[in-house]
Amino acid sequence: MTKVVLYSILFLSIFQFDKSTKISYQLKNEKLVYHLKMKNGKQLSVCIDKDEKYIVYRYGSRNKIELEYPKEKDLSSFQKFEYSGWSRGGGIENSGMELTYLAFTNKQVKYVIYDTYFAEGNKSNAGIKVIESENKITDLKGLIKSRKGNLSDLKDKVKESEELYY
Repeated sequence: MTKVVLYSILFLSIFQFDKSTKISYQLKNEKLVYHLKMKNGKQLSVCIDKDEKYIVYRYGSRNKIELEYPKEKDLSSFQKFEYSGWSRGGGIENSGMELTYLAFTNKQVKYVIYDTYFAEGNKSNAGIKVIESENKITDLKGLIKSRKGNLSDLKDKVKESEELYY
């Protein structure tokens, strides 16, 4: 094989890898705060404008955003989200845990993005709880290894809440 063919194969394989790992819901003027691929094949992204003019949540398939919240991308968007969290150190002996949540309500449905860790069992969980009523809660599970970013980065940017969503 010639060097040109080898370099072409190497270039194309790198291009394919970059293309497949691209996060599709982040605009050029935004910084990614949190991203998670879901077990159902969908994905979620939480982004903030680089100048911190707005925050936005996007969810859907790779090619189609099914829910973008809020529609108005302005400073008021920060007040439409609530962050809550709690942590206890001490490892297994102290039932250590780290709980982080980002919640918002859209059309009377509450969406809770969760990212949790429990020392007992060394278990991490992430996903979205869709709460339509007290009796109708859908838990969309995420793929932990796909997680990028950290919900706790929003602690001082959005409204604070004390609600925990076990």
